[in-house]
Amino acid sequence: MNTIWGAAIVPLVTYLLSILGLVGFAGYAIFRLNSTQIIREKVWSTFVGDKDFNDEKLKSFGQNQLDLTRFRLVYGVTARSVQDLHRLLSWMERHHLTPIEVKQVRARIDPSKDEPLEAPRTRHLVTRAALALLIMVGLMVTFDKASTSKTTLLTMHVSKTWLWSDGASVEGTLGNSWRLDAQSCAKLPLPGTTLTGLTNDETTAICKGIADGALRDTVNDGIKYQRRAIAVFLFFVLIVETNIAFGFGIDLRARTLARRLRSRNDTSSEPSVPLVNENPIEQ
Repeated sequence: MNTIWGAAIVPLVTYLLSILGLVGFAGYAIFRLNSTQIIREKVWSTFVGDKDFNDEKLKSFGQNQLDLTRFRLVYGVTARSVQDLHRLLSWMERHHLTPIEVKQVRARIDPSKDEPLEAPRTRHLVTRAALALLIMVGLMVTFDKASTSKTTLLTMHVSKTWLWSDGASVEGTLGNSWRLDAQSCAKLPLPGTTLTGLTNDETTAICKGIADGALRDTVNDGIKYQRRAIAVFLFFVLIVETNIAFGFGIDLRARTLARRLRSRNDTSSEPSVPLVNENPIEQ
């Protein structure tokens, strides 16, 4: 490891990504359950052993909460009480809906209402589609930049100065318009501290690193870790994109189901016209 400079991305990948997977899994579990109750129940039963209440009323309350969480996990429908679930089941029976049909539109189901299906508006669908398109374009642009980038961010250990480097030169960041390469290193005097923010030893070490290839080795390592970090970032963004696209599909199915139920209700509410059988002989 170089004692003068280092790739700024390496500590990020080393320390942050090592715990990102665990944090991501825990976050997804909480998001999917929409509650931390099951997790707390598991922690309690692990350390204490007894997960049930002694009081019958509390035991019934706890069981109801577990039923709600289980229903939410299995069918994806969030309910505030068992009565909401009973209302939902009655609605399903009234319209002859299967659990699969309800699960397909679960994000648009509110069991607290007598008519739990909420069809999204056209504006909502257009907004979601536009957002998915923007994220997809951003993914493509970021992937293209990451795969073709030849520069990485370096940090100097003494002066704490950050700079961009492609292995053959270094440049200032944040509007500092200076550049140091093999040609400028051959000219004296070298750029001063007031311009670059580097110490004289750091400037000399950079010129030496450009000449012997040590700087390029550090840049290559930085680019490798940089691409790994971007790949992980793109993976999580892709999860968000997939969730948006999945939600868009749920919205479309909810509109279709709402239209079908509305058509069925309109058909059943139409008055029946009695058929008049006329005898042609009597005419």
